[in-house]
Amino acid sequence: MPVYKSIQLVGTSEKNWADAVKNCYEEAKKTLRGIRVIEILKSDVKVKEDVDKLIYKNIRFEYYI
Repeated sequence: MPVYKSIQLVGTSEKNWADAVKNCYEEAKKTLRGIRVIEILKSDVKVKEDVDKLIYKNIRFEYYI
């Protein structure tokens, strides 16, 4: 029976939701091997004066250990 570990990361983007997820995944795959599930847990948009919007995605990754 395989065993897997679960961690949560936050991805950000100034473009869109998909880009926030992609940025998070690209960073995670540098150190995590065998990623098998990506689950989006929460979405937030922070509005700032110098940036129209900054998008945050709280993402859970499951990977084999």
